[in-house]
Amino acid sequence: MVPLRIPENSTTVPAKGSSSRESQVKYRRYGRTDRDVSEIGLGGHREGAETGAGLARTARFFRSAQERARVVGRALDLGVTYFDTTYGCEIASLGESLRILGKRRGLFVSGMRVDFYSNLAATKESPKAYTRREVETRLKEFGFDHLDQFMLGALEGGDPLANGHAALEDTFAELSLLKQEGKIGLVGFSCHTPDYAARLLNAFPQFDAVMTPYNFTNRAAEGALAAALTRTGAAWIAMKTHVWRVYGIPVTALRALHPADGLQYDRNAAIGRMALQFVLQHPKLVTTVPAANSVAAVEENCAASDAAALSESDVRQLRVYADAMDAADQIPLAIAGLLTDNVRVRWMAIGHIRHHLKFEAPEIDWVADDAEEQARTVAAGLITKLRRDPRWSAYVPDAL
Repeated sequence: MVPLRIPENSTTVPAKGSSSRESQVKYRRYGRTDRDVSEIGLGGHREGAETGAGLARTARFFRSAQERARVVGRALDLGVTYFDTTYGCEIASLGESLRILGKRRGLFVSGMRVDFYSNLAATKESPKAYTRREVETRLKEFGFDHLDQFMLGALEGGDPLANGHAALEDTFAELSLLKQEGKIGLVGFSCHTPDYAARLLNAFPQFDAVMTPYNFTNRAAEGALAAALTRTGAAWIAMKTHVWRVYGIPVTALRALHPADGLQYDRNAAIGRMALQFVLQHPKLVTTVPAANSVAAVEENCAASDAAALSESDVRQLRVYADAMDAADQIPLAIAGLLTDNVRVRWMAIGHIRHHLKFEAPEIDWVADDAEEQARTVAAGLITKLRRDPRWSAYVPDAL
């Protein structure tokens, strides 16, 4: 087993400006900058849904502001300084939480426009006008006057390399102006295909950071991207650290499932912690952005930073979980998602079961005030159908 490898400049001392009371996480240098960030960050934490364009129609939260602030506050207590936001409701939730907690200084907050160039094509705007509008929209949603980083999201969609570099060059020109105005700091991008990310980073080495998937079952970032990171010095952020197979359903959901048909994994294993321990072993990694919608999830994630190297037993347990996720077209994983008390996970699980089993279920009105209850009712109806189906009944716990 390869031991845990931490860069020489990592430290257990809270990053400058952090007021953590019981810091548990370690810190790593952020690419070419002189800033350190926590190697465990906080990604999606909003328990909300994106339902349309514009903040007024998208910020639909299923947890109170105080509950969401408790999640962010616990992350701060444990020394987390890196915060990743994608959709508008995420950055709105983070901004609200930081105002409740009275905290902003010393934190690294990244904002993003998802599907940046795909959406640019749909707007018919110029790259410069679109870029400015998206940055200023994120600032308005956040409620503070600057972002430490702005990320162009999912750049394999819209492929800005396909037809010359003009759109990206115009984007960078506008981002430079926004930097001069003090509205943003660094510029990064996300990409679900690491080899494409490497091409983009080699073509535009001025990017400060790149975010790609990396986890126990998806190691594509160990290829061409690793060499591009070495050449450019850009910071690398790992996303999808817990989402190994089906979009939106994390490996930790399997804890809710009744193991059957040989899926004899340890339901009490700290699988979330171990999944992050694996990711942290990569020497090029700067930080991670696992989603966490509960204090318990934050605590388990942060424990990875303070843990010893993965043991052989841990690696075996990760493999067992990976096999369980793969079983039967991921239907058992989706059943676990139905049983998870998280609206977004439940939403993805409903979609997977509808698609693969052709079960009929009512549509959910995600803009309605009772959307969470609708999702719970739809999930309960699907669980009833699954109990009656001999292929799947063994996976559903007797008592819910």
